[in-house]
Formats: sequence, structure tokens, C-alpha cells
Amino acid sequence: MMRMAIVDDNLRFAAAVKKHAESFFAARGEPAEIWHGDGKTLLSLLESCRNFEICLLDVEMPDINGLELTEKIHALAPDTKIILLTAYDRFALQGIRLGVYYYILKDNYQPELSRILERLCRETEENREEYYFISTEVSGYKVLINRILYLTKEKKYTVFHCLDGILYKERDSLGNVCQRLPRERFVTVNRGMIANMKHIISLERLDITMRDGSVLPVSRYGNANVTT
Repeated sequence: MMRMAIVDDNLRFAAAVKKHAESFFAARGEPAEIWHGDGKTLLSLLESCRNFEICLLDVEMPDINGLELTEKIHALAPDTKIILLTAYDRFALQGIRLGVYYYILKDNYQPELSRILERLCRETEENREEYYFISTEVSGYKVLINRILYLTKEKKYTVFHCLDGILYKERDSLGNVCQRLPRERFVTVNRGMIANMKHIISLERLDITMRDGSVLPVSRYGNANVTT
């Protein structure tokens, strides 16, 4: 299910964009939930844990403009892809600096919006999130595999080092845990450590650097795995 929000003070234009997006997703056979409203309501929805994969924002709006809204959305939902809809390309550079996914000129927006939505659908399919269920002695945790940085062995436990510094422990061997993870996404660094290839930033002869700045020592065997 693709969830998209549209914020534009021109309600007629917002309705037209919504209709175009609905037609696009229907033709593609992609289930979609499309909401449109004002910026303050969108922020309230995000604060109440409502998720949107895509936000289409007008730039020039009276209460809160699209650039200000972009900053607030990124603070609440950093993984949301933001597309700016604007009548002027002078806002493009500011949008890029704020980390928007793309900007589209309102004049003849339909073909460009379809192209960008197609790209986003493909990226979503490629990165469709999978979960790993971590069992503990008293409960369990469902963790997004893409948020796992690396795993280490600690006596009878496997330790999951995740984004934002979160750690989880599972009472099972690293080898057994590896069997339950997608093998194409993880690589052996050394006998007591495996890393998520998505989060490897650099590789030196004796170590690798992860996205969070962690430096992991690489064994000779691990080096062969990482480089192949």
C-alpha cells in the first residue's frame, strides 16, 4: 500500500493531482491511499504516527510554505519522500538543500509526476521492507532488516546493532541468526560479526566503516567476502 499526502492551498489543483495519482496507481495495479489537506493537519497526522511514503507539497502557501513544511516533515518522518510542486523553478535549489526527492513545475505536471511516481514504486518494490523477529526470554521485537547495521557474537547471544544506537539481544548463535536473514544483504566481516551491506560506507584493507561511524575489524576471510 502506497500512502501519499498532497498539500496545496489551491483545492481545485490538489483535487486534480489526487485524481491523476489515483489513475496512475490504478493503472499500475498498486494499492494506494491518497490524502489531501493543509500543512498543519498533515503535521498533526504525522505526530500521531500516521505514515506517508510520499508528500507532494506546494511551495507558496499562506500559513506554512512548502519549504518550511519540508523541514518539519523530515524531523517527524525522515524516510518520507517529498516532492515539491511549484510554478517557479527558483525554489529548486532551496528544495535540494533541504533534501527533497524531486521538484515538479506545475505547468504540464502530469507526465513528470507519472515518471517520478513510477520511479518511487520501483524503489519501493526493490526495498520493500522485511522484518526480523527477535525472540527474548520475556517478549519479542519486530525489527526492520534495513535498520540493522551489523550483528556481533556475545557468548550465547547475538547482538543486533541498529540505527539510532539501538541494541537488541537474541539468545541464539550468530550462525543460526544468519540463516534467518536474507543472505544477499549481509556479509561476514570476521568470525564473530556480520554487516548489512546497505550500511557499509567504506572498506579499507583491515576494517570497514559503517553508516553510524562504527569501524569493524575485517579478517582475511571477511575481506574476501566483502570485496567479492
